[in-house]
Amino acid sequence: MNAITQKILEKSTMLPTALQQEVLDFVSFLQYKQKTYKQDNEQPNGKKIVNLMEQIAKRGTVFKSIQDPVAWQREIRKDRPLPGRK
Repeated sequence: MNAITQKILEKSTMLPTALQQEVLDFVSFLQYKQKTYKQDNEQPNGKKIVNLMEQIAKRGTVFKSIQDPVAWQREIRKDRPLPGRK
């Protein structure tokens, strides 16, 4: 048992049972999070995004349906005049 494990054990045994249950729940959450993170993030997010963008670009159909990019952007963003500006 390493020093950190020993400290966690010592401190958690001094807590009431209800709080010990919370510690256990939190440890379980961390284990789940670590397992999920390893499965979902085999490569960093930046590389995933680059790969996805390259796949989209290879299709050659991105934004072909947009006739007027400025009008499209206004519609998507639902631009509105700011208060005090015209």
